[in-house]
Amino acid sequence: MLVILMVREAGLRSMLAARLALSGVDVVSMEQVDAARIGRLGGSTPVLVADLDATRAHPGGLAALSADPLWHRLVIIGADSDPAAAHIHHVAAEDPAAAIASLLRDAGTTH
Repeated sequence: MLVILMVREAGLRSMLAARLALSGVDVVSMEQVDAARIGRLGGSTPVLVADLDATRAHPGGLAALSADPLWHRLVIIGADSDPAAAHIHHVAAEDPAAAIASLLRDAGTTH
């Protein structure tokens, strides 16, 4: 599985990349979603991990991301609202790496 990090805050992005890579996940950071690049990377079931700022800056916001069939799962950091769809997961901004690793582990994608 391929995890795309679309996280604006550099420290959080670095910490997530390191923690997820140590869990055995392929991680790529992008400022904006690039479906062609994801396809070249072999992402057949990509997961998007985004913070609220990056989600809001994306054209069409969360609605556009959630409607995009590219994503197997969306994980939004810092959101506390109910998911709009089964493939959207919201995690608190406090220790998001543990919550994200747990979500991926429960899906059978990490060791």
